[in-house]
Amino acid sequence: MLPRKIFGTLLITLILSGCSLFKKPVAPDYSTSLYINNTRPKDSLLHTAALTGNESASGGSTLSRSDSLLRVKYAGYLQVPADSIVNLKLYRFIDEWLHTPYQWGGTTKRGIDCSALMQRLLAEVYDIYIPRTSYQQYFTDNVERFARWESLAEGDLIFFKTIPGNPITHVGLYLGNGRFVNAASRGVTIESLQKPYWAARYVASGRLIVNKSRKVAKN
Repeated sequence: MLPRKIFGTLLITLILSGCSLFKKPVAPDYSTSLYINNTRPKDSLLHTAALTGNESASGGSTLSRSDSLLRVKYAGYLQVPADSIVNLKLYRFIDEWLHTPYQWGGTTKRGIDCSALMQRLLAEVYDIYIPRTSYQQYFTDNVERFARWESLAEGDLIFFKTIPGNPITHVGLYLGNGRFVNAASRGVTIESLQKPYWAARYVASGRLIVNKSRKVAKN
């Protein structure tokens, strides 16, 4: 039986790395254009893709009290003006899942991991399908990979390397003002890229190529 201290260390390692269920033993060379595009990616279509009818908080539409409170709540998380929170469908999804416990391999409200959260979010908010694991999500041809933080836009995926020897082990979705939503050891939370932990482990970001990836998820 493992000593308690060693068991605890292994458990934390699994939690932080568990979103990549299928690992490759050799990390890719991220300096090559095969993996990262160092130029500005194509304009994101995800932000406008979900803004249809009453899903938009712009254009003079009347908001319900619950949506008004939702805007204020997430403006606080992102530290932005409330009227900049316009993709209500996205924030309703986040609000529904916020603080859900982390579970390695989990896909439900009882527990979910980072890549399952991203898969479900993109399917329900944008009607876009991506593969199951963070590793697969990074290397799918539905994603245009880029390195520069300055190019990030709402709806971009953000990939991290949290375990040596594993190229991609964690993923989140960018919201704005340096913040992203993810599922990690503290459950589903909104985090800042400026935090030393995340900044040190950042690998690249990925912009969904909408015309290649639009597909209803089956589960």
